Amino acid sequence: MEKHYKIEPPPNSMPRNSAELSKDPAVMQAVARAQERYLPWDEFKHKTWVPGSKEEIWGLVKLLRNLERELTPIVDERMTPYAFSSRLHAEFLHEVDLELGGIFLGLQDFSEGDKRRIIRRNLIEESIASSQLEGANTSRAVAKKMLAEGRAPRDKSERMIVNNHATMRWIEEELKDQKLSMDLLLDLHWRVTQGTIDDAHQGKLRETLNADGQPLVVKPWDDTVIAYVTPKREFVEQQLPKLVAFANDEQKGGTFIHPLMKGIMLHFWIGLLHPFEDGNGRLARILFYWYMLRRRYWAFSYLSISERILKSAKQYAMAYIYAEQDDFDLNYFIQYNVEKIKLARTAFREYLQVKIVENRQASNAIRKDFSLNARQINLLQHLAKDEQRYTTLKEYNNVNDSVGKVTASADLQKLVEKGFLKKVKSGRNVFYYPTDQIRSLLG
Repeated sequence: MEKHYKIEPPPNSMPRNSAELSKDPAVMQAVARAQERYLPWDEFKHKTWVPGSKEEIWGLVKLLRNLERELTPIVDERMTPYAFSSRLHAEFLHEVDLELGGIFLGLQDFSEGDKRRIIRRNLIEESIASSQLEGANTSRAVAKKMLAEGRAPRDKSERMIVNNHATMRWIEEELKDQKLSMDLLLDLHWRVTQGTIDDAHQGKLRETLNADGQPLVVKPWDDTVIAYVTPKREFVEQQLPKLVAFANDEQKGGTFIHPLMKGIMLHFWIGLLHPFEDGNGRLARILFYWYMLRRRYWAFSYLSISERILKSAKQYAMAYIYAEQDDFDLNYFIQYNVEKIKLARTAFREYLQVKIVENRQASNAIRKDFSLNARQINLLQHLAKDEQRYTTLKEYNNVNDSVGKVTASADLQKLVEKGFLKKVKSGRNVFYYPTDQIRSLLG
C-alpha cells in the first residue's frame, strides 16, 4: 500500500515570552546552532543542547528565518514561491569566490597537464556517482576501467555512466560558453538518457499521467513511500522558460543571488518540475555543473559532489521534502548541497596532498634515474594502486588526451624496456601489466 511521506508539522505559534527568551544567552546560542546547521524541526526537537521548551525556542528559530526570507522565481503549482536567505553561508561563498581559478585549492603547484588529468579523473568519478544515485549498479572499479579504455557499455547501467561522462566532457570542452535554451535543455536530456529509456521519452517532456494513467511520483528510498507527486505538464511548460531565463541571468533588478546559490536553485528547480519521464536527477546535477563553469567557477571542475551525495542519498531526498513541506524553505536544500560541496573540497585537498607526495616520490625515484616523461610517471603511479592492475595502448592514449598512437606506443615500449611493464598478448589485444619494480618504488 503506497503512502505519501509527510514530515511532522513544525510548531507554528510564537512564544508568548519571546522578548524574555531572547535575553537568555543559552537560548540564543541554541537558536544560532539551529540556524548554522539549518536543522528541521524533527531533528531540533531531539537536541539535548536546547534549553527549556523546544517548541517555544523553535518559535524564535522560525522568527529569525522569516525575517531573512527572500523570494525566488521558483513556485509550486499553487504559485506559492520558494524562499531563501542570501545571508546564510556568506563566509563560505566568499571562499568559493577565492577558489574561482583553483588557486585556493592548492593547484598552483601542478602543471597544466596534471590539472587536465585531475579534471579527467573528477569527470569519471562524478559521472559514476551521479548515475549510481539513479540506480546504475555497475561497480566503481569496472566503470572507471570502462571509461579509461573507451570500452563500449554492456548494459543500461554502464550506458548511463557513459552518457553522463560524455555530456560532462561536452560541457567542460564546449558548452560552458553557451547560453541555455529550451532546445539545449532537451538536447542535454537526450544525451543523458540515450539508450537508457524508451526512445519516445528521450529529449521530450513527459505527460501529466504515465502509461498506467497515474500521476508520475518520486519514490527515492522505498517503493511503497511516495516522496513527491510531480506537477501537471501544463505547469512544467509554463515554468521551464522561466528556468531558462534564470539560468541565463536574464532577470532585471531584484536581490543579487550568488552564482553558487543560483546553481543549487537550478538543481532544485529541475527536481521540482521533474519535466522528463526519467533522468531528471542526472540532468539537474549536470545543469548545476554547466552553470558553475559558465560563470567561470573553474574549481568545480575538480570537485565530485555527487560522490558525497551518494553517501547520503536519503538525506538528499529529505532536503527536497523539507523544502517543499516546511514553509517552502529552499534553505534546507541549499544547506545540504553546501555541506556536500565542503566535503568534496576537503576530499579533493586530501587527494592533492597525496598527489604531491606521490609526485615527489616519482621525481626522486624515477624521473632522475630512468629519464621518464610525465605521462609515463603518471601511468606508473596509477598502476601502483589501480584495482584492475593493467593498461592498454587505447587507454593510455585516452588518459593522456590522445597524444597519438605512435607516441603512446613509444612511451609504453620504453617502460617495457626499463622493466616497469610486462607486455602480454591475448588474441588481438595487448595488455601492459605492472612489474614488481613499480611496486617496490611506489607500492
